[in-house]
Amino acid sequence: MSDEKQPKAKRAAPEPPTAIEPAEPALEAASVLPEPEVKSALPAPLPEPSRGEDRCFAAYRATLASIGESQAAVASDMTALALEMSDLVRAGLTAAGDSVSALLTARSLVDAVEAQLGFGRRSIDALAVGSARVGEIGLRLANDAAKPMLPPIAAV
Repeated sequence: MSDEKQPKAKRAAPEPPTAIEPAEPALEAASVLPEPEVKSALPAPLPEPSRGEDRCFAAYRATLASIGESQAAVASDMTALALEMSDLVRAGLTAAGDSVSALLTARSLVDAVEAQLGFGRRSIDALAVGSARVGEIGLRLANDAAKPMLPPIAAV
């Protein structure tokens, strides 16, 4: 191997870019640009609605009105349902209190069993009557809620 170092070849510098010639001739200074269109500040008036659109809007308004009536009926019947449920709870608590007082005043085991059986019988009877009333209110709620919705659906 030789100890001589060989000089590295120098890279040639890139050539400077040449001036680009315009593809189109320059516009003359005297040329006039086109004026932009003047637009009005107000939008164009909407066309008159057709009969189909009138029917559509009328059906929309009728549907909204029937939904409002249905919601009012549901609110009224839900109030009645809540009142009935609170009456059932109040009657149940009163019956339980009466049963406890009967148990505390019982003089024998027979009296205590009779008081407990009487409480069970009254509770089952109250449950049957109360569930029948709640069922009637629920049925009325469903009918009253659906009644305002039927005419707009039938019209479609």
